[in-house]
Amino acid sequence: MDPKIAATVLTILLYVFSANNPKPENVATPSPVGAYEVTATAQTESKKPIAAQDHVLASVKELARVRKGPGTEFPTLQKLPSGAGVTVIASLDDWYQVRLSNGKTGWIAEFLLEGSDLPSLDRVDTNKSLPGSVQRAPEIGIGKRKIVGYYTEDYPGDPTSYGSLLPNKDFLDGIAIFSHPVSKDGRVLGETSKRAMKVAKSGDIQTLALVHNLVQGRFDDKRAHALLQSYNSRAKAISDIVGILEDQGYDGVNIDLENVNPRDRDNLTAFMNELRARLKPRGYLVTMSVPAKTQDHAGQSWVGAFDYYALGKACDYLMLMTYDEHSHVSGSGPVASFPWVERVIKYAITQIPRHKVLMGVPAYGYDWNLATKRTVALSYTQVMNRANRMGIDPSWDSNARSPYFKYVENGAHHEVWFESPHSLKPKLELVEKYDIGGIAIWKLGYEDSHYWKAIADGLAK
Repeated sequence: MDPKIAATVLTILLYVFSANNPKPENVATPSPVGAYEVTATAQTESKKPIAAQDHVLASVKELARVRKGPGTEFPTLQKLPSGAGVTVIASLDDWYQVRLSNGKTGWIAEFLLEGSDLPSLDRVDTNKSLPGSVQRAPEIGIGKRKIVGYYTEDYPGDPTSYGSLLPNKDFLDGIAIFSHPVSKDGRVLGETSKRAMKVAKSGDIQTLALVHNLVQGRFDDKRAHALLQSYNSRAKAISDIVGILEDQGYDGVNIDLENVNPRDRDNLTAFMNELRARLKPRGYLVTMSVPAKTQDHAGQSWVGAFDYYALGKACDYLMLMTYDEHSHVSGSGPVASFPWVERVIKYAITQIPRHKVLMGVPAYGYDWNLATKRTVALSYTQVMNRANRMGIDPSWDSNARSPYFKYVENGAHHEVWFESPHSLKPKLELVEKYDIGGIAIWKLGYEDSHYWKAIADGLAK
């Protein structure tokens, strides 16, 4: 039969069939197996993955992380070696949705794939917000909130954080492992906790290499200055960080440079932008712990170096250190009063996309010896043991919404302020009230089981 005649006959048959069998209205058609539905954000409003016209074969250029969704904030499903073959089935922003040889689906960053017929990408500028839109975090953690815990091992076999991680891993989305000091010339050293990594990987918990400038119990401003003012030192640090993430199996980095001189503000921002440029194409998370502040004074000590707006553009998450409102460098008072924490968050969300803001929550307190001016940090358990030993029921400051107590020992007057599950509850309400990304706990092992119940109750709404 003439091909043109055959085509005409086929068209007529299809028309007759469709006329007699109209498609029902308002019936959802199923997505391909494993297809991901994107949560609306300021960047993805009204966007869905665009299906490839024809499923395209591609290969992995270098070691690639297959993620649950189109972004580094989503958990890693598995890793693929260089040369592995995948089938591209959809695209969104700078990511391709792929089907693996085992039939499972996931997302891989654009730059990690190569193929002659890869579909063009629907791109979005992730550093810009759409007018009138609200940024929301992906559906992770309890509800949509992210829960990160700081993990430390102060000596070999230190059980403090590990003893908390193990029973509470189901609550956590991420842990920042405090293991990697950075030198003046940019050398980043340290080994991760293998047992913490093992628990994290078994529980689908993202792991962050925490890079810090803590030296003999204090954050070294001179070390931070030497690192930041030199382009070569910054480049060395970034190169070492890339190596550590790759060699030790991390999902990303947490930069915790504290006591940074205000004159290093621009260089600190440059460092984070340079770090992002190296890590994001490789699929790693970029996060940073930043001191709490209620306004921006670029020349102010401790906080002036941290440009919330610029750092919010460079990072996936900023952990606000909303604690140590009072500490060993001040007089006695609340560790994190409710009004102060709220002011910090209200300022932060004017500078940083809400879904990137993680509120720091302390699980400790301080005992001030008012005679000697000496201050001792205590875990929540140690605080309660001290109160019980002295036969004291802690009082409640209704304005600060914080517990405290006073006692006299060996003739010296003491004042203890601390955080508890009770004081945590109103702070968790701030997470919901201001629709921020979640919380970061300092530190795992300082809390007790009631603390986790408060988190479950407060963030499950």
